[in-house]
Amino acid sequence: MSSDELRTAIALGREQRHIEFKGPGARSDKRFLAKVVRAVMGMANKPDGGTVIIGVCEAGVALDPVGLDDSQASSWTYDHFHAAIAKYADPYVDFTVERVQLDGKTFVVVEVQEFVEFPVICKASFPEVLRDGALYVRRRGKNETVEVPSHVEMREVIERAAMIKARSILATHADLGGAASVDVGENSLFDDEAKDLL
Repeated sequence: MSSDELRTAIALGREQRHIEFKGPGARSDKRFLAKVVRAVMGMANKPDGGTVIIGVCEAGVALDPVGLDDSQASSWTYDHFHAAIAKYADPYVDFTVERVQLDGKTFVVVEVQEFVEFPVICKASFPEVLRDGALYVRRRGKNETVEVPSHVEMREVIERAAMIKARSILATHADLGGAASVDVGENSLFDDEAKDLL
């Protein structure tokens, strides 16, 4: 994310479904870290992933880009953050971490990729923040990361996982020169319907 893109995101004045803001904090603050991990898992379960920006506070109806001090910013290294996420997320989460400067202030930007094959499930608890076995998503309508709140968000995750699996099956079928058959019972139109969906 460039400084201009960061400025634009902040200027919108609120979170978007694909962007979540977190105030300033160090990775060593375990509660704050758990909140960032929850946001990352929510973005991983959203189509096309999303971005978590650390160093921006919500101030009523506006955003306050306070930035991070040097100690806070330096604590968010990829290796250490990756280890922290791996403790809570199953399967792994693909992401990048970068520092972005804006008006003399430092922000940490975490770009999160959508899950590769299976939705990301929380595998460990942190009091009042993370629950073992929970599936975190970005809520529709109100932009926040929460446990799956309704059938709408759950269906979106399930349909996305099914589509990813269908693409994998079709790619394998094509790699085998179309020689492989897919046993779908009497539904001989599976391939054509799946290709239409893609």
